[in-house]
Amino acid sequence: MARVTSISKDLPEAADDLDRSALKSLRKALAVLNVIAGAGHPLTVAAVALNAGIPRPTAYRVVQTLVAAGYLIQDPRDNRLSIGFAVLPLASSVLDRNRLRLEALPHLHALAKQTGERANLGILYRDRVLYIAGVEKPVLPTLYSRFGKGAPAHCSSLGKAILAFLPEADVRDLIEREPLTGHTPTTITSRGGFLKELTETRNRGYALDRAEHVPGSYCLAVPIFDASHRPLGAIGLSGRALEPLLEHRDLVAQTAEIISHHLL
Repeated sequence: MARVTSISKDLPEAADDLDRSALKSLRKALAVLNVIAGAGHPLTVAAVALNAGIPRPTAYRVVQTLVAAGYLIQDPRDNRLSIGFAVLPLASSVLDRNRLRLEALPHLHALAKQTGERANLGILYRDRVLYIAGVEKPVLPTLYSRFGKGAPAHCSSLGKAILAFLPEADVRDLIEREPLTGHTPTTITSRGGFLKELTETRNRGYALDRAEHVPGSYCLAVPIFDASHRPLGAIGLSGRALEPLLEHRDLVAQTAEIISHHLL
């Protein structure tokens, strides 16, 4: 009888060990997916292991599991890895249910048509700008499908437009987590300079990206607010010169106000 009691006492501890092991495996799988998704090009298993910070044999096992489930694709010619089609139903489920995106989409199309520029919609996600919709300029025949891509918040107009209307303490915390890294000669990399930029953005009502993230790419953005006047995201235009974008600043502001109103 004592033996049975001892085993029963050990069962919860064993179950906890299994749970911890499963959680560790899940974290490793998510790390692998994030590394491959963020790479911009197919990766070898060795590169995945290095960037995910896990042993190569572990990376190999995780990769094979994800390939079998369709979340990764492995090129049979060189064994390099890319994100698989199994993620698409998950992504479409998020996008099809996101109210901000659904309300903004027709206005993005109208904005691109009226201005002749590329129109974008982004949110702040994990301290970076995440593009959730976009429409290419009308002279180009393709739908602008950059959704899912990210950009540093401190050197994008969408990011500045959002940060300018957040509490300063939140902005300072973000800067601590995400340093003001320089990407081009015009990137603002000093804390004082960046906080001044946000004050100017708040005062004029729109944010500017003066080729601060990508050389030769300029952007203008205006925040979209919820009922408590907290920024939910931002809408903007991007092009190869700043002056044409400035001519449309009132239209962008009106569009952002309309979207904000529909979200109330």
